Amino acid sequence: MTDFRAAFPDLKFWGTADLIAEGEYVVGQWEGGGTHTGPAFSDFLIGALPAATGRKMHFTGTTVLRIQDGKITAEMGLDDGVTALTQLGLIVPNR
Repeated sequence: MTDFRAAFPDLKFWGTADLIAEGEYVVGQWEGGGTHTGPAFSDFLIGALPAATGRKMHFTGTTVLRIQDGKITAEMGLDDGVTALTQLGLIVPNR
């Protein structure tokens, strides 16, 4: 995550809905995004970016946290990584 934040120095995440809590689980929806103005980055599932491409990404996700004794003990989530990779030019849509 340190390298990802260096590559996208303006990276931000924010909640988009109320948190839902049931038992020891908390679910949150969020959005995130940033501009690639930092160093080269290659820790994607597909492709790599040279330094400072100026490409912007905006994506959404849902995270489920397990809370035990007041601490997060597990995190599961799903994000729209295909959208981010497309915006960054690492996936080209079929036309």
